[in-house]
Amino acid sequence: MEYMTREELVRLFSVAREHNPLHHVAMLVGLLHGLRVSETLAIRGRDICDGKLSVKRLKKSRATLHALRTDCDLLFDESPLLELAKSNPDTELFPWSRQYMDVVIKRYSALAGIHPAKRHYHVLKHSICVLLWQETHDLNAIQDHVGHRSSSSTLVYLRADAAEKAQSTIARMSFSEVAIPVSRPLGVKSRARPGRGSSASAHSSEGLLTT
Repeated sequence: MEYMTREELVRLFSVAREHNPLHHVAMLVGLLHGLRVSETLAIRGRDICDGKLSVKRLKKSRATLHALRTDCDLLFDESPLLELAKSNPDTELFPWSRQYMDVVIKRYSALAGIHPAKRHYHVLKHSICVLLWQETHDLNAIQDHVGHRSSSSTLVYLRADAAEKAQSTIARMSFSEVAIPVSRPLGVKSRARPGRGSSASAHSSEGLLTT
């Protein structure tokens, strides 16, 4: 399972907002609320009320009601949705096809230098779930946020975090500082270090030689 890091998300949303603010907010909604692309494209103006977004989730997931995020960092500020919802109460806020949205996110991901394996909309949902786990270590928080009915669906994000820890550990490993034992040539014995009994054995050897 692939997901984006915070740094990758900043790069992606910077590119998206620079090119098209509406594309940017459509991607931001998917990230912050952990939505599938079809769930994002189904949002109508009336689904947003009193600063909250109601989502009817697919694949038998539970419906969710989330507060919209307002942020001084415009890359992660959802407040433009409020005006958009008022202007379009009965129509879809993002009147595009899934194929169009796929082209959009692939384009912006490429411009942001994101790895090709991460250039799809569903990676946004994976990303927020992994970030939630890293922040809270609470499976219930993730499960409730994305509407999972079964905890088994949520456990995949723990494995993703564990895989990231493994890769980070390997990246920090220092192989050059490991002491490598030097092997001796065959037939060569190590010299014994002088000890307490070395002088006595030397004297006895001298006595044997002189008799």
